Amino acid sequence: MAKDQGTTDDGSPRGTERTGLTATGEGLFHRIRTGEWPALKIDLSEAYASVRRRAAVLRRRRIISGILVGLLLAGLAVVATTYYANAIPLPSQLALPATTTVYYSDGQTVMARLGTQRRTIVPTDRLPPYVAQAVIAAVDPQYYTTSGTLISRQYARASTIATGGSVDGAAGQARLLVMTWRLEDTYSKDEILGFYLNTVYFGRGAYGIEEAARTYFGVSAERLTLAQAVLLAGLIESPGDGRFDPTVDIVSATTKFATVAQTMVSLGMIDQDTASRLTVPTVRPYDPTRFASGLSEPTGLIVAQVLAELRASDEFRDRPPGYLEDGGYSIVTTIDVDVQRLLQQTVDENEPDSLLSSGPRSLTAAAVVVEPGTGRVLAYYGGPNGTGADYAGTRATPDGGVAGFGYHPPAQTMAVYTLAAALDAGISTASRWDAPSVKEFPASGHTGADALRDVRSAECQPACTLAEAAIVPLSIPFYAVTERIGPAAVIETARDAGIGAMWSLGADGPRRHDLTGRSVRTLVPEPFTADVALGTYPVTVLDQAVAMATFAAGGVRATTHFVDRVVRDYATVYEGPSERERVLAADVVADITAALAQNPAGRIPDGPPTAGVAGTALLAGSAVDAAHAWYVGYTPDLAMAIWVGNKEYEFPLRNAIGDRITGETLPAQIFRTVIAAATEALDLGPSTFPAPAHVGDDTLGDATVGGVPVDGGAVG
Repeated sequence: MAKDQGTTDDGSPRGTERTGLTATGEGLFHRIRTGEWPALKIDLSEAYASVRRRAAVLRRRRIISGILVGLLLAGLAVVATTYYANAIPLPSQLALPATTTVYYSDGQTVMARLGTQRRTIVPTDRLPPYVAQAVIAAVDPQYYTTSGTLISRQYARASTIATGGSVDGAAGQARLLVMTWRLEDTYSKDEILGFYLNTVYFGRGAYGIEEAARTYFGVSAERLTLAQAVLLAGLIESPGDGRFDPTVDIVSATTKFATVAQTMVSLGMIDQDTASRLTVPTVRPYDPTRFASGLSEPTGLIVAQVLAELRASDEFRDRPPGYLEDGGYSIVTTIDVDVQRLLQQTVDENEPDSLLSSGPRSLTAAAVVVEPGTGRVLAYYGGPNGTGADYAGTRATPDGGVAGFGYHPPAQTMAVYTLAAALDAGISTASRWDAPSVKEFPASGHTGADALRDVRSAECQPACTLAEAAIVPLSIPFYAVTERIGPAAVIETARDAGIGAMWSLGADGPRRHDLTGRSVRTLVPEPFTADVALGTYPVTVLDQAVAMATFAAGGVRATTHFVDRVVRDYATVYEGPSERERVLAADVVADITAALAQNPAGRIPDGPPTAGVAGTALLAGSAVDAAHAWYVGYTPDLAMAIWVGNKEYEFPLRNAIGDRITGETLPAQIFRTVIAAATEALDLGPSTFPAPAHVGDDTLGDATVGGVPVDGGAVG
């Protein structure tokens, strides 16, 4: 019986048995083959189209994904590269360590070199063209025709190391590549070459072309000859071992010299005839002391004062450590090379013919010479060790403290300020004052065993004028004057003349009191009393010299300074102060000078006129031996202060043969020796002091005989 019509799942007509597919060919395929059953025509185009559309979508997705991944990676690369590039300083941002050189006032003689590297930055456009050409020929002949050049890479390496970066490993090499790329993308070839010339090492401790020129030939780079430039360029390949240094290996140096010169010919920089005439230039012998800082010399204490002065200026205040030392500055000081040498030859115990060379090991001296009217310190000696104790002055330290041991009891040298204060108060130098060898001052607590004693004597005693008392000098008359006008008046006059600080003495040791910018009356009677007239309270040798310069300038005080100017890259970036101020009346100073000029201790035979005063502070517990000896004085052109004392513990001051030292002996001898020689060295012409003005009232003294005022002097 027939089945329902239709087809089965395998495509055969419904009701047809699968047995119809037989080997006899009577099945479905036979019928289709014989035409009995039409062939099925199935349209697959839509299916293929769907597959193609899906494949296209997948391809687009893969492309888009690839692009997105690529963009992401590129973005990360850009970010990384940008980070690297921005993290690497360009030459304009790079502060390469450069030698700061301290000069004497002539601007030529080197006093000291500062800094961690010996490098002097110079504008390369000031150099002869063949200097850069020789370096290109020696280091990178293809420099101007290729990118990523050896010179660029070497500069990148040097500057990276100079700023504390690493060039080791993959990260270091990547850093160098980025630096090289950024250099060449930002700067011209000439500019990069200029950076390189100021950076590259030439051996002998010399970084940069300027130091190399000075080290090997003793000239500045702008004065190099062609032959010298060729030789220096050849050194760059192997600077550490000196292989191409003629003083080390003349054969290798000559070969390298010829190679560089011939390369310059091949590059068209010079012609063959010029190259053939070149000969290896004479090189200075290696001098390792050339790069010694000089700070251990006595002048090292001057350098310390110089740096302190600059750090206090507007131009250099609040700069980071090393800013001055590594800044490549040329600091020209006020110190005269001849006067400084004369001073050291006279007072430095290590100088064989100095006045202290044969004295006790504990004995030392400090001295300062100042130019009146300008405030320029011409010479300064604080001790034999430039990194040790400074016995001439003090200075501010970067941390806000005070360094230096230059403060000492001035003893009778304070008489000059008491005399100036008395004249300002209307008391004449001709006024006569009581001058016994012993006198009580009850108002100041000096009675009985504490009564004042003058160990010196004078022909004018028992009553002396202030002018006569100043010659010796005697303490008792000036103490009486101080009680009369008040210790504040004496301290104010000393401050105006140039004493910037004074030390009080307490159980905890000396304490510094700044006298500038304040009312000194707040310091009286505590911590300072009328004993200021005795020179009890320490002051510095530098301040005493400054005050003497004020008197020598007729009462005009100039700002004291050690620095004349500071130069960098041929431009002056700092100039020393030039302020001047009248602080004492000219007539008052004329009378002071007339009195001090009578002191024989400072007179120079056939020399300029001198005015001065000696002082001797006794050793504790002794009535005859000194612990401190001074002489302070001046000529019309020079002012000087000298202190002689002990380095640490106080011993009696004795010379080599055991004689006692007082202000009139060794300090006065130093004054005469240095002032006479300095006057000649500076070629100072004849000069005179002004005539006395005779100001003040000569009846205001306290001298009496049997209760009757002497010469009309009034009591009280």
